[in-house]
Amino acid sequence: LPNSSIENVEKGAYAVIECESPELILIGTGSEVSLCWDAAKKMGGKIRVVSMPSWELFRKQPASYKDSILKKGVPTMSVEAAVTMGWGEGADALVG
Repeated sequence: LPNSSIENVEKGAYAVIECESPELILIGTGSEVSLCWDAAKKMGGKIRVVSMPSWELFRKQPASYKDSILKKGVPTMSVEAAVTMGWGEGADALVG
């Protein structure tokens, strides 16, 4: 995936599909990232896809980094194959 690197994984979350002024942010972990990727490509428009392998690492990042990944005022949707518990912290809508 684009932007995948050890450095980005160590931040807990990073954009795999970047969009300067997104209208929607899709967040996935693990295999769900590919579902978000496919959905973004099919929907078109200004959609950012974020891989979030670790909430714990993401929480430790500076506010400026977190705000650059999950832009305030932009609707976010998490995609999780299993339990959606905990996603309310970073997503407006949950799919799981």
